[in-house]
Amino acid sequence: MMKSIIEIIVNSIVLFGVPALIIGLPLALLPNGVRAMYKKEIGGYFHSSIAYVFLALFVIVPNIMFFHFFGGIFKEDLASMRRFFSMLPYVFIIFIPGLTMGSWAKEKNSGTIELLFTFPVSEWQILIGKFLAALTLVLIALFSALFIPLLTQIFLGDFDWGQIVTQYIGVIFLSGCYIAITFFLSSLTMELIDSFLLSAALLLILTIIAYLPSVVSFPGWLEWLRKVFVWTSLSTHFSNFSKGVIDSRDILYYVGVTGIFSYLNLRSLESRKWS
Repeated sequence: MMKSIIEIIVNSIVLFGVPALIIGLPLALLPNGVRAMYKKEIGGYFHSSIAYVFLALFVIVPNIMFFHFFGGIFKEDLASMRRFFSMLPYVFIIFIPGLTMGSWAKEKNSGTIELLFTFPVSEWQILIGKFLAALTLVLIALFSALFIPLLTQIFLGDFDWGQIVTQYIGVIFLSGCYIAITFFLSSLTMELIDSFLLSAALLLILTIIAYLPSVVSFPGWLEWLRKVFVWTSLSTHFSNFSKGVIDSRDILYYVGVTGIFSYLNLRSLESRKWS
C-alpha cells in the first residue's frame, strides 16, 4: 500500500512537472514583454467566465463520453486511458476554437488591438504570450482528468505510467498545434462566431482527412495523394502518442505546423498594423 502511494506521488509530480517546465522555462527565459502579455491573458481568462466555463465543460463532457459512450477503462478490463486520449483530437475541434476564438477577433472588434500595437512589445512577443496563456488553460483542463488514473491505481490496479506520460506529452504538442491554427484564423476576422466556425471547420477537415482514403477509392496513380491525406491529418500523428509511443516524425510534424501557422499569424498582424 505504501509503495503504491509513493508511486502515485512520484508519477503525479512527473505529470505536473513536465508541463510546468514546458510553460515556465520559456517564460523565465523570454523577454519581459512576453511575461507581461502572458499575465494579461491569463488574468483575462480568469477574470471573466471563459476559464471557468471551459474547465467545467472539459471536466464533464470528455469524461461522460469516455465512460458512457466508450466504456471507459472498464470496456477492455484494462487500466488504460488510451480511449480517452484517442478521442481528444475530436473533442478539441470544438473546445479549442471556443477558447481561442476571441484571441484576435475580440481585440479587433473592441478596438483594443490598436492599443496593443502602441505598447513597447513586438508582435511576436504578443503572440507568444497569448499562445502560452491559452496552452496553460488547456493543460489545466487536461490535468483535471488525472483523477481517472489516480483513482484506478488505488482501487483497480496499476496503470502504465510511462504510457500516460507519453500520452500527455503528445497532447501538449497537439494542443499547441490546434491553438496556433485557431489563432491564425482568429486574426483574419472581427467576429467571434466567424472565428469559431472557421477554426472548427478547418480543424475538422485536418482531423478527419486521414479517413478519406477508407471511403474513397484511389487509383494506383493517385496513391501519392492517399498518402498525403493520411500524413497531413492531425489525428494520424497523434495515434502513436495515444498508444504510448514517441516518434520524432510526429513531434516534427506538430512543431512544423505550429510554426507555420504562427508565422502566418505574425504576417497577418503586421499587414494590419501597416494597413
